[in-house]
Amino acid sequence: MRGYLTILIGYVGWGLFPLYWALLNHVPALEVLLHRMLWAMPVLLVLVIISIRRRQQVSTALQSWPAMRLLFISSLVICFNWGIYIWAVVNHRVVEASMGYFLTPLFNVITGVVVFRERIDKLKSIAIIFAALGVLYYIFSTSAIPWVGLAVGISFAAYGLLRKAMSTNAIPGLFIETLILLPLTLGCLFWIHYQDQAVFLQLDIGTDWLLIVAGPLTVLPLAFFTAGTRMLPMTTVGILFYITPSLQFLSGIFLLGESLDSHRLTGFIGIWTGLAIFSYGLIRKSSAPS
Repeated sequence: MRGYLTILIGYVGWGLFPLYWALLNHVPALEVLLHRMLWAMPVLLVLVIISIRRRQQVSTALQSWPAMRLLFISSLVICFNWGIYIWAVVNHRVVEASMGYFLTPLFNVITGVVVFRERIDKLKSIAIIFAALGVLYYIFSTSAIPWVGLAVGISFAAYGLLRKAMSTNAIPGLFIETLILLPLTLGCLFWIHYQDQAVFLQLDIGTDWLLIVAGPLTVLPLAFFTAGTRMLPMTTVGILFYITPSLQFLSGIFLLGESLDSHRLTGFIGIWTGLAIFSYGLIRKSSAPS
């Protein structure tokens, strides 16, 4: 039960992110992203310092050029993922962005086939077909490519692929990624203030605190997720992940007032059908006798 509660805190936190970013709709998405990265650093630093294992992983990674090269690339990918999602909230496209996280597990399967030459069973193939049909219907019925959802899903799947190639765990890895981007973050914030385009310290104390707290809110769900994965089977972790995009989807519709016409709903139904088949395959595999 403790493992379930721990990982649910992380997933629910991620799922309710749109509601927090919506409070910052009056701040440019770029500035929100920069403060998110800046104020995440102190929290990550504390989490690294208090753990001997994390300190060792950070030290090992900093002394390894191959590890740092991968972390540099992953830092750009996660920065893009965060940025596009914040932009989606600001521009009232939370529902479309949630599509990306619904598709992420299936993108991971496709990556495994293409990159690692993994073989997939019949159920996973059917799941991918249903999800693909859902996306295609979404595109052709609305005459618009859901590029926000695809960008979110592909970038998050790519980040997962890069992290899989590393021995550095989530918290130490994110600390180094944030550290790599820190000079760029500080430089951009300085430039925004120099150009008198900054909102931070220029509008009101409430907005300032919302931007500062964005850092801890970024890190804490990840910490709970990381702790939860150590207590639960990965199959359970994977299936419970759907709580996150489900909450994002529901937040967009019922709390942020976004519309969902019948064509888009039909596209989502195709994706959800694929996910249901995919989840069934995972459950069946995990319960089969070894």
